[in-house]
Amino acid sequence: MASKKNKREVKFTLNDNDYKSFGKYRIMYTEQGHKMVRRQRLTYLIGAAMIALLFTVFKVEQSSFRYLMYVIAGALAVVGIFFAESLVLRQQDKAIEASANTAERVNAGENTVRFDDDTFTTSGNGDDQVFRYSDIKLIDLTEEAIYVWMSDTMIMPLPLHAFRGMEEMKELCKWLRAKVDEQNGEGKAE
Repeated sequence: MASKKNKREVKFTLNDNDYKSFGKYRIMYTEQGHKMVRRQRLTYLIGAAMIALLFTVFKVEQSSFRYLMYVIAGALAVVGIFFAESLVLRQQDKAIEASANTAERVNAGENTVRFDDDTFTTSGNGDDQVFRYSDIKLIDLTEEAIYVWMSDTMIMPLPLHAFRGMEEMKELCKWLRAKVDEQNGEGKAE
């Protein structure tokens, strides 16, 4: 984080692990992610109900086969309910790996975030944006990154490898929260 030009400047290039960590974070901690998991559960439940319905409507001569299909449908429903989150995370990891060399990657080049007293600037792939600290809705610290929520759909990750270590990342997180509180009033960003 510390550079000789500006004490509060972070430079980083997002890698596959950053994308996976960010995706995991979004699935586990955002409403959109929760919707994806609920949709996955519902898909499995509907699939199980359809299997059970098919073998109920179209009576199979062997009742043992029909009961076996009911057991399979029940197992499918249980898998869908209990493993939906891990299935969604696995699907997302595969999608991230598949997009490694495509234009779908957002700011795959070097990113720079400079924190000044009243504003902060993000630069990456020729896109420069200036924000006020009052624009920040939430600041979340994990073991992988600081996630700066600008809105419900715009979340800026600052990965751990952009810092000299966890202590430096925690220090910036604390400083950011103080800036947000200063511009918004106490308690706006957690």
